[in-house]
Amino acid sequence: METQEQEINLSDLFYLLLSKLHYIILLGIIGTIFGFSVAKFILPEKYTSSVSIYVSNTGDINSQQNQGTIDQTTINSSRMIAATYIVILNDDIVYEQVSDYLLTQFELSDLEKVFTVEYDDDTLTIPPEQIRSLVSIESINETEVISITATTVNPELSAKICTYIAQVAPDLLTRVTKAGSVETVGTAKIPDTPSSPNVKMITIVGLLAGVVLAMAIIIISDILDNRVKVSDDFKKKFEDIPVLAEIPDLFESEKGGMKYEYR
Repeated sequence: METQEQEINLSDLFYLLLSKLHYIILLGIIGTIFGFSVAKFILPEKYTSSVSIYVSNTGDINSQQNQGTIDQTTINSSRMIAATYIVILNDDIVYEQVSDYLLTQFELSDLEKVFTVEYDDDTLTIPPEQIRSLVSIESINETEVISITATTVNPELSAKICTYIAQVAPDLLTRVTKAGSVETVGTAKIPDTPSSPNVKMITIVGLLAGVVLAMAIIIISDILDNRVKVSDDFKKKFEDIPVLAEIPDLFESEKGGMKYEYR
């Protein structure tokens, strides 16, 4: 009995939503337009650049490769060194150097669009935490390859940050750890197209949000509506009370009424 009642309710729900399909379509269109507008005109475009560095536990990588002496122990050791390097590269000392470098490469007005440039002992500086928040340094698939990625609203700035970190990494890391070696793989390129926002994805999310909102409003409104619209509603609400009589609708022949025509 409960299963049958559930099926009837789902059937009623389907026809309810179908009868309000125009409202669902309308809110879906509104959600689509809203999502597209937000992604295209409100959210700032961001550009991502990246560069990779290869970590080895020996200074002579090419020699080991040529002699075929790189074994699993060497690889595991390199991975452990890579994890240590990532911690060091996220230290303030690295981003203080990046700050000094950026201040010599860009106009102050361009940097102020991204960072809060401050004076420290009468010297201009960019807070390290602000640069760090735009940079991601991580091991690629837990290998000995470290990826340095920067995402900002300025494509050239993103590439410059990656390039400079990759430049200072070899000397800094080997000097601090006294172990391993670092080799830059490729170069950080200036991106031509923004990496975010994803206009297509946000537009689809806006469409789905509009459709779901419309369906929720329709269902909640129907649940809160206690009016008896047809005789079947009355019979469902008061199953134990017999219906003695019905007043026919003059314009509904199916309800026992008759249609009148005036001439």
